[in-house]
Order: sequence, then structure tokens, then C-alpha cells
Amino acid sequence: MIRKLFPLLLLLLLLPALALAQQETVYPIDKALEACTDKNPSTNGTIQCTARAQEMWDKELNRNYNSLMGQLNPQGKLSLKAAQLDWLKYRDTEFKLIDNLYSNLQGTMYLPMLAWDQMSVVKKRALELKAYLDLLKEGRD
Repeated sequence: MIRKLFPLLLLLLLLPALALAQQETVYPIDKALEACTDKNPSTNGTIQCTARAQEMWDKELNRNYNSLMGQLNPQGKLSLKAAQLDWLKYRDTEFKLIDNLYSNLQGTMYLPMLAWDQMSVVKKRALELKAYLDLLKEGRD
């Protein structure tokens, strides 16, 4: 009887730890965005807050890019530069697509959504570059 219950008991003991490990990391920029929109939840306020957050993510992206450049050998630097140039083209094209999609929608509620989607493109790249940095650090430790 105990043998049959042991896996279940172990799972119940580990479940809270697993749930905690799966929680998404909340980054300082996300916290700043949330505080800003809490302070000014209007449509215009949300758009301005999201634009500020996008600028912060862009700075984070550039910081991660420069840090990563400093960690790579010459061939890696060439690869990163090429990838980043391609990403910039992707970003610009994606922004045009997002603008086009939202331009066909009626209502002011879509304006903050447009800003959020564009910010998310930049945030995703900043986090990708951070993950590469973390990988290099992990591999050297």
C-alpha cells in the first residue's frame, strides 16, 4: 500500500516547487511598465508607458548585444553582427505588419495593443541575446 502511495506523496510534495520553478520571471522593465500603467491607465497613458518600456527594452537589447560581442571570437562576432542586421530588417518588417493589422481595426482599445505588440518584438530579442550571454557564462563556469 505504501509503495503505491509513495509516488503520489512525492508528487504532492514536489508540486509547489515545480509550480514555483515554472513561474515566468518578472523583469524590472515589466515592473516599471506595470507601475506606469497603474499610475495612468488611460489609453494615452498606456501607450506612453509602453513606448517607454520599448525604449528600455531597446537599451537592454543593445547592452546585451554589446556584452555578447565582447564575449565572442572574431567568427562569432561576424555571425552575431549578421544575425542582428537580419533581425533589424525583421523588426522593421514586423512593425509594418503590426501597423497594417491594427490600422484595419476600429476602436481606441487597439492602440495600446499595437504598442504592446511592437514592444514585445524588441523585448523578445533582448531576452534572446541575454539567454546567449547566460549560456556562455554557464559554459565557462
